[in-house]
Amino acid sequence: MTDPNLLAGRYRLLERSDRAGTTWRSRDELLQRDVTITGISLPPPGPHRDRLLGRIRAAADFRHPNVITLHDVVSFPDRVWLILESVEGRSVLRTVLAEGPLTSERAAEVGLRVLDAQTAAHGRGVHLLADPESVLLTPDDRVVVTGFAIFGATDELRDLGAVLFTAIEGQAPGPGSHTGPYAGPRPADTGGSGPVLRNTDAAGSGPLAPLLEGLLAADPAHRPDATTARTILRELTSHPAGSRRRTGLLLVAATLALLAGGGTALWLWLDTEARPQETAPAPLPTFFAKAPDPCSLISEEQADRLYLAPSPSSKKTACNWSAADTKAPGNLRNTLEISVVHRPETALAHASYLRFRSRDAKDSRNVSAPLDVPDLGEEAYVYQLRSGHSSVNSVIVLRVGNVVAALQYHRFTVPDTDGKGRRGALQAARWAVDSLRGPR
Repeated sequence: MTDPNLLAGRYRLLERSDRAGTTWRSRDELLQRDVTITGISLPPPGPHRDRLLGRIRAAADFRHPNVITLHDVVSFPDRVWLILESVEGRSVLRTVLAEGPLTSERAAEVGLRVLDAQTAAHGRGVHLLADPESVLLTPDDRVVVTGFAIFGATDELRDLGAVLFTAIEGQAPGPGSHTGPYAGPRPADTGGSGPVLRNTDAAGSGPLAPLLEGLLAADPAHRPDATTARTILRELTSHPAGSRRRTGLLLVAATLALLAGGGTALWLWLDTEARPQETAPAPLPTFFAKAPDPCSLISEEQADRLYLAPSPSSKKTACNWSAADTKAPGNLRNTLEISVVHRPETALAHASYLRFRSRDAKDSRNVSAPLDVPDLGEEAYVYQLRSGHSSVNSVIVLRVGNVVAALQYHRFTVPDTDGKGRRGALQAARWAVDSLRGPR
């Protein structure tokens, strides 16, 4: 019998790797290896879809040590899922934000590997996305390009300039340093660690400055070609103390090339999201004059992070969020229900809370007994119960003042061996408590 939680009966999606919800850390249960899976919506049948599928086939046939490997493609009528190599590492951007700029020599080495990958890909009709966020540096010294421009060409040499600039300046250049919109947000633009430059001034970039000024030039006619860029990068790696003047002369004497292109690029974001610095929470309210609206306790962004539809449905004192993607594997079709009980006095709310806990401890459907959760409201407990034969609910009941709230985070899988059901419920409960605190 096919496991409904597996994609194509083989791949288990484990954890979302990007905020857009298109890329997942996953597991190939057949070969017992980690993979990365990204979903792509297909256009209607016709020439545009044919071109897209042709580019995916070309990427699947391409192999290079500095490019992520596309292992497999799972096709559905309205989308395809790309099964890619799992690469452990940090992007160039996140590396320099965490550790500081690279030396000019190390940056040149990274640039050479990226340029080698771009050149080899061109020979096979494949276009890469190689910018500061899609080039990974791994612990075993690999440099891996993780992006394919499957929706069209991209300005690859300009992207190379952005990689080099970021590597030696310690910050990314402004948004004009790449071409085409990206499918998914960019950490530098969504609260990533550290400031982001809004210009491409390479005056502080040492011997690479003349090359960067050319690669990042707004006018393509002022940019060097790949051969010139390779010559300069090799000079720096072969002679780290070589003169900046000679490097500049090589650039001035270069044959200039126009790289036309544009379009949307497939972005594979494999890094862990930067977490904002926490601030001291506001005190908990002691009394609510009326029952809070349960639908207001979770924002659209928070619902998305729990793989829920953004718009909930309301019924009396409860609010329900359905699964964000009803076609996803079963373990990703999650739902959430929040209900509230409002009492005129705190003592009555506490009595209701104790009554609920006693009732839930005796529920015959229990997978786990209720456990107290510290630092969540004034008092809270969590437990899990079965819902039918193939799913499990993680339930949290909490009290804040004279209000008791119950949250059920439902996963269509059993048992909750990876703990994601309980973690999802806890996260939803923390967001709900923060909402009950009111504006800060």
